[in-house]
Amino acid sequence: MSYENSPTTQNSSNERRRATTASHNQVLTATQKDRIERAKRAERASYSVNRLFVHRLMGVPGTLIGEPSLPPAKGFTKRVTDWNYWWQAQLLDAFVDSGERAFHNGQKTEAKRVIDQCHRLLRGIRIHNFGTYVNSYYDDMAWLVLAAHRLNTLSREVLGAGSDPAQEVGRILYPQLRQAVTEDLGGGAFWSKAEDFKNLPASGPIAIALARAGDHKAAAQLIGWFRENLWSSDKGYLDGIKRVLQRDGSYERVVEEAAFPYNQGLAIGAHLEVSGGDVRHVEDIVRIVLDRFTATHEAENTQFRILDTRGTGDGGLFAGILARYLADAAEDARIDPKVRHAVREVIIATAELLWAGRREYDPDLPLNEPGVDVNEIRGDSVVLFSPDASRHSSETLGAGAKVELSSQIQAWTILEAAYRLA
Repeated sequence: MSYENSPTTQNSSNERRRATTASHNQVLTATQKDRIERAKRAERASYSVNRLFVHRLMGVPGTLIGEPSLPPAKGFTKRVTDWNYWWQAQLLDAFVDSGERAFHNGQKTEAKRVIDQCHRLLRGIRIHNFGTYVNSYYDDMAWLVLAAHRLNTLSREVLGAGSDPAQEVGRILYPQLRQAVTEDLGGGAFWSKAEDFKNLPASGPIAIALARAGDHKAAAQLIGWFRENLWSSDKGYLDGIKRVLQRDGSYERVVEEAAFPYNQGLAIGAHLEVSGGDVRHVEDIVRIVLDRFTATHEAENTQFRILDTRGTGDGGLFAGILARYLADAAEDARIDPKVRHAVREVIIATAELLWAGRREYDPDLPLNEPGVDVNEIRGDSVVLFSPDASRHSSETLGAGAKVELSSQIQAWTILEAAYRLA
């Protein structure tokens, strides 16, 4: 199965309504200014990640890859093994965010450039992965399918034709994703080809991928499995179920009780994507997110809630993925307006705090020269975002500290989500 001809849905926009009063015109003007500012911030994040982390793979023309950290890991072996396939898939998703933003703002040339950039990243991923998109982890492959599907849709919008590289990803990886789905442990999708763990980080994106390819029945079965086996009304969605071999040759089911932010986002995304999904359950998930996966922040004697972005390594992406799917819920007219408003406020507040806590500097400035002010900007500046939105980057990114690609993609994703909700 591929997604070459899968349908895409377009959300209606309030900006298309005609203003009928002077006061309404003033509101629209304020909204437009806000949207322009948020677009600039998202673009700054995009430029900075590209400038600092993205480069040709081993200098090969026509390729791109994301550097996992700055400063880069030392040693050839370390750089080959620590490249993080699924981080690259999230980077591709963020590229598509920027391409959609450019196209919807009338910047068709920029959108075309982003599509080319996406193709180069896909080539880099394939080459780095030893000439194939297939690997041992079903969740990795599912993430890449989701991003490639969005790339294919963007290509249709901008160029009038689908993306051949994106469609190749679908043709190669959809059969892999189907292999992950078995009746073991009552259903669900295995996390890896070791076939000893079924979890939401695999079942969720595979459900969304199958739904986007038109197989809503298979997607609904996955949703039914993780809702029946992993939903906790107190914690939200738990991580998964391990199949543990016992001495007598039997297997024991062991539930992994951890409930991660991105698991909640995936469950939201799957329920919204599948035809006939339970939107009332989505509202329950959102309420748990607002209760358990946000933090109260105070500024200028005002308290407000933000997403808890704290995390390193893979955890540096969790809140960003949650924000992506929360934004989908905030834009979905089937969701209760009060819930949508609460989601919107949390995403925007998180984006505002990330922006306020950024570190901005000139990457070309020779900081080791005597008399150079580290705050001086002579050319184009870049920004780095704190991995903890509640703390300024001056606290979390001290001199010489390692900066991970995951946390910067996360901040970029949240800023793009805030732009969408402007």
